[in-house]
Amino acid sequence: MLIGIGTEAALVAAVVFLLGHALYKGALFMAAGTIDHETGTKDVRELGGLRKAMPYTAAFMSLAALALAGVPPLFGFIGKELMLAGVLTSLWAPVLALMALLTSIFIVACACLLVIKPFWGEKKQTPKDAHEAPMGMRLGFTILSVVGLIFGLIPSLVSPLVTSAANAVSGYDVSDIDLALWHGVNVPLIMSLTALALGYLLFKKWDSLGAKASKVKPMLDYGPERGYFVFMDNMLKFAKWSTAKLQNGYMANYILTIFVTTIVLVGYTMFTKVGFHWEIDFSDVTLKDIGLSILIVAVITYACITPLRLGAVAALGALGFSMALIYVFFSAPDLAITQVLIETLTVIMLVLVLFKLPKFQKLSSSDVRWRDCIVAVSFGAMMATLLLTAVHFAMPGGISEYLIENSYPIAKGRNIVNVILVDYRALDTLGELFVLSLAAIGVTAMLRTKKEK
Repeated sequence: MLIGIGTEAALVAAVVFLLGHALYKGALFMAAGTIDHETGTKDVRELGGLRKAMPYTAAFMSLAALALAGVPPLFGFIGKELMLAGVLTSLWAPVLALMALLTSIFIVACACLLVIKPFWGEKKQTPKDAHEAPMGMRLGFTILSVVGLIFGLIPSLVSPLVTSAANAVSGYDVSDIDLALWHGVNVPLIMSLTALALGYLLFKKWDSLGAKASKVKPMLDYGPERGYFVFMDNMLKFAKWSTAKLQNGYMANYILTIFVTTIVLVGYTMFTKVGFHWEIDFSDVTLKDIGLSILIVAVITYACITPLRLGAVAALGALGFSMALIYVFFSAPDLAITQVLIETLTVIMLVLVLFKLPKFQKLSSSDVRWRDCIVAVSFGAMMATLLLTAVHFAMPGGISEYLIENSYPIAKGRNIVNVILVDYRALDTLGELFVLSLAAIGVTAMLRTKKEK
């Protein structure tokens, strides 16, 4: 909370409070473990009058509990004072100050429960005869309790450590930190004294208030903790729903999700950041370009409406060969040859695989097909718009100029495309070869599989 406030006073308070918290909390944990070990129980309701059987533990655990409550001259008091002062520097000072005060009141009550209940009052019978623990078990909380007292009496001992830690947390050099027990009568001191008084009063009324508090315990079912579990349960339900919808094993579903996501994200970015540019020039379009475009549209349409698998495969092959013609028209014979080889191999493999597939079934309704049609057309229109917009902007020439100048001197190749594929993109091309090889192996294994009779 203090780091979230972010002011210099709050950051210093966070470091000091953390150090004080470590001292008294570590001591109390080890002392509580000692009591549990020597009495056989750690339930404060079953403990009482242990000060005579365990005077050493009672003294040093009381010292740590006083630091927890924020009683001077212990270091815990300094930490609580700075915490309250840091809260008051927040924009939400009234709300956070009230929360800090209520928290301090309950902490004082807890400190009283930790010490007064077990060590004072009527002696209670415990599962084991209570006695002092060996010095090895008492040494830890003794040191921490005493260090908390020393740091409270001489806070200048920890000023360098606090300054260094505060600088690390804040990211800049904070002003010189002067820790002290007394800062005069101010709001944090008044709040601290109020917390001590009301906390002790709450402890005195603990037994009577406990029975009344149990009546409102059902209200916790509607509190923040309940909200957390409701949130986690609904998040799991959403995860199951999204997994069933988005990761159901159907390739068409995956492609649909990718297309819709791309349309939304790219379209939104273009609309809000870049804008649309539709500067199309048909002046250099030739008759062969028009004929090739008509051919591409025709084979795509046929592939979409034909009920025959073999016809769809043939149409897709014709589409690939049409793309190869585009490469030829734009003086890219290497790409055209690659395209022809890939399309030929793909068509052959698909035709062979068709014999292994079950009979064709209509698994989608007309509504689903119309939805897919709308998504496909939208995706195509978006990609066309993206390309037209990209062409509108000036392209950086550094990369292309470098390749032109260095293809022959460095790679010893005059064909720039080949040099790019073989040398500059060698690992990428190698990866593509591995993918094609694995696909060919998979298809070969599937074709060699005999049908079960």
